Amino acid sequence: MEFSQVVAKRHSVRDFTDRPVSREDLVDIVRTAQRAPSWVNSQPWRVYAATGSTLETIKERHAADVAAGRKGSAELPVKARSLWSQRTQANMAALGEQIGAELGEGAQEFQASQGRLFNAQAVLYVTIPVDSTLWSFHDLGAFTAMLALAAADKGLGSINAYQLVMYPDEVRQTMGIGADETLAVGIALGYAADSALAGFSPSRVEVDQILTVKE
Repeated sequence: MEFSQVVAKRHSVRDFTDRPVSREDLVDIVRTAQRAPSWVNSQPWRVYAATGSTLETIKERHAADVAAGRKGSAELPVKARSLWSQRTQANMAALGEQIGAELGEGAQEFQASQGRLFNAQAVLYVTIPVDSTLWSFHDLGAFTAMLALAAADKGLGSINAYQLVMYPDEVRQTMGIGADETLAVGIALGYAADSALAGFSPSRVEVDQILTVKE
């Protein structure tokens, strides 16, 4: 697939089928993502892939915690949306409007899908060392973007979501993640379901709103 097609195809998929993701595809996806730019070639990332019964255990614990109303405690700091910049708040508000307009009554599924972790058939948990520099967070973003693009190139959907790391103790215990690593990002993978929720793709702002060119 041409690179431009891969980029255009990628969006956050919130509803996956029950079709498994192969171990071979997971290995290939991570291998491809290792080409991401890295400050001083430090490559701070590590990846833990949950599938099969391991992922089912995480899903069950997650659903129970959501049902019990347990508050999330992600390891990266979370800030109330009202404290974000005016520009980013406007983008988030536009997303809410688009969800209502395109999904209608199905908008309830947008939230419900989070509690079941989107029926993902694999989840990649990405860590970086505790007390990493901001440059390592740059690397983290580049690497996780490459993971999503590599998945799209294989015909897989993906979504980076807070829900996947909101209860880090569940993931740490199940995946054996050490105390010297920060559980930073979770990426759900699978084959997109034939549903409006799976096909929903948020709009992006026009390029002239973010790009300044001076000659």
